[in-house]
Amino acid sequence: MKKTLLLKSFIIFLTLTIYSCGNSETNKTELIYENGNQKVEIQILNGNDYLEYDKPAETHFVITNIEPKTFSVSGVGIRVLGTEGGTLKTEIRVPNNYLETDTLKVKIRFGKKPEENHEFNIPIKTTK
Repeated sequence: MKKTLLLKSFIIFLTLTIYSCGNSETNKTELIYENGNQKVEIQILNGNDYLEYDKPAETHFVITNIEPKTFSVSGVGIRVLGTEGGTLKTEIRVPNNYLETDTLKVKIRFGKKPEENHEFNIPIKTTK
């Protein structure tokens, strides 16, 4: 009887643990947009998924199955450094206290249809 109760308790504990791990919410910023076989990925080369005020960050926009000539990006503090293959190389530097919220809105466009437009929201933190 004690073994059965212990086994049932263990199974319930294990089930709850697995369930809670599967439903844990991460605060990872979504830096990938996909529309069918078309894809745009933002790579912040400092390794973070956020930007820092007044600190330039080299950033790549990697495009897949999108004509580079139709691709455009806009947002505060974005400076284009060049292109290489399917990658648009940029530097993003957002001035301190420039935005109302601590989120940079980066808009991309790569066609004429509304689904070929997207807005990324990249968090910005203050450097200390």
